[in-house]
Amino acid sequence: MKPLAIYIHVPFCARKCAYCDFASFAGREDAWEDYFAALRAEMDAWADRLRAYEARSVFFGGGTPSLVPAAYIADVLDHLRRLLPLSADCEITLEANPSTLTADKLEAYRRAGVNRLSIGVQSFDADLLRNLGRIHTPEQAVDAVRMAAEAGFDNLSIDLMYALPGQSMAQWSETLARAVALPVKHISAYSLIVEPGTEMERRVARSEAHIPDDDLVNEMQRLAVHKLAEAGFARYEISNFAVPGFESRHNLTYWQDGDYLGLGSAAHSLVENERFSNPPELERYLSGERMCERTVRSLRDHREEVLMLSTRTLRGLDLARWSAEFGEDFESTHARQLRKLENYGLIEIVGGFLRLTPVGLELQDSVVLELMDD
Repeated sequence: MKPLAIYIHVPFCARKCAYCDFASFAGREDAWEDYFAALRAEMDAWADRLRAYEARSVFFGGGTPSLVPAAYIADVLDHLRRLLPLSADCEITLEANPSTLTADKLEAYRRAGVNRLSIGVQSFDADLLRNLGRIHTPEQAVDAVRMAAEAGFDNLSIDLMYALPGQSMAQWSETLARAVALPVKHISAYSLIVEPGTEMERRVARSEAHIPDDDLVNEMQRLAVHKLAEAGFARYEISNFAVPGFESRHNLTYWQDGDYLGLGSAAHSLVENERFSNPPELERYLSGERMCERTVRSLRDHREEVLMLSTRTLRGLDLARWSAEFGEDFESTHARQLRKLENYGLIEIVGGFLRLTPVGLELQDSVVLELMDD
């Protein structure tokens, strides 16, 4: 059966974070029941096509999936299992906010089949958390991770953020030290991106928030790579680090150009080279509107996406797969660009894979643009 990754969007949160531009809605408990009924109906509409697939991963993202009653999560998973088989080792991830986790919820998640938690810690500095609009404290973050481990979750991931307004290297170093002391197997470390339309963008425009310059951002990233490697976390993607064997299979599907189906409001999909998405507005989704902006991916777009996503990973671009998929020898058709990038120490070709060096990863956008230059 064909492999498929399933993403399920849960758009509800307790409070919108200052940096968040995702489709998420605070104070909409009134819509929970209708929303999960709409999710089940959307899954049913896919029933015939799903028979050809096997789910290798399921990811509940948000919003804050851990905010809603655990029974909703269990019900969705039960419904999904009736429509397509889940592989024996299917990775089932749920994003969680530390302040919304309880022992009862963790037990319910385990019974439902959730086997991986991604906990949004972001920082262990109380002032930075408040400035981000997070609703948890550093102590709640530590307690949530330890409680999840005690509940039997071995595959635990936490999210961290750097390049925050006012954040010092010392604060970032302390966050990394506290992170690696926890019983986690995976750490995502992301640089803050100031997205249009967010509260953070308005603060920056009013000079109420000052983002670190590029040099400091790169120093913070280098510190993360160094400290996490020392603690046994191998970098396998620009912003992701794992104890070997605990890489996120779901995210690897995106980076390796696999098929994925997004369910719920604002969810995006790529299935058999066709892209489509659901409306981000809650009421439009509840009214039954689905699969907006359907497009078949062009050959050029396909090539560019494979190049862009694969070079984010430490594994790199599989040159044999490129040749099989696109009918060209990458090394000969891009010889000029490859020589230039190799001379600058930005890329290397090892064992049939084109991969970026540590310096190249810092300049990944520029490297990809150079390689796209035909």
